[in-house]
Amino acid sequence: MGNRYLESLRIMRGMGLGKSNLWDHARMVFCDIPIDPDKIKDWLPFPLRLARPYKATLFIADYPTTTFGCVYKEAAILVHARLFGLFPVLHCPWMVVDCDQAMIWGREMLGYPKKMARITFDEKPDGSFSGTVDRRGHHLMTFEGHVREALPHPPAGIGRMQVNMRGHLAFLPGHLLTVRPKETIHDANRMDLRVQLHDSPLDPIGIQSGPAEQATIRTCDVGGGLFPPPMRIWPVSWAHIMRLAALRTR
Repeated sequence: MGNRYLESLRIMRGMGLGKSNLWDHARMVFCDIPIDPDKIKDWLPFPLRLARPYKATLFIADYPTTTFGCVYKEAAILVHARLFGLFPVLHCPWMVVDCDQAMIWGREMLGYPKKMARITFDEKPDGSFSGTVDRRGHHLMTFEGHVREALPHPPAGIGRMQVNMRGHLAFLPGHLLTVRPKETIHDANRMDLRVQLHDSPLDPIGIQSGPAEQATIRTCDVGGGLFPPPMRIWPVSWAHIMRLAALRTR
């Protein structure tokens, strides 16, 4: 029995557990968008509340190197919220990837509600950029823009405090957990960026109410290492989990 546990720990270590970076030289595009609060007022479980001004951070990413051997792309919505009405955090109600291994790790370990999608991330030599997200026959996201001047001191991207919901589609309570990835930025540029979100029957994410702001593109490492592990901070009712089942599981 002991040898089996040791072997499991060795496997976890080989996949990145405790290492400083899990994603090396990730290429990530970030922007903020104003959002319609009426469309997402039921997305946030207590004790999270929408922060003012109402906005969300979007990102689309290309991960060329990971410790767990999965090369993939990802896109997400991170809603700006306040925990207990006091602490600014990001909450992820929707995320997609194009690798099942990344989907499993993100959902099981960190509470990101990942689903599979087709994602493109295309940078041209002339500085133009385009990214798209399509899922189950529907076009959901479009990113189009141009890379501008370098930013010597870019704002934080993924390296911010996040509160996610990890739930169970059973008669058991779920819970909120906190995580703050470590972000090491190698280079970053400002972007002129246009973003469009589209609803579909399975992904009602058309929450945008204005143009994208504060758009950047960056190369960064994400980890890992000694940052605090995910911590449970609050129970979530079965009723709330079921109410969000369409957004998180279909």
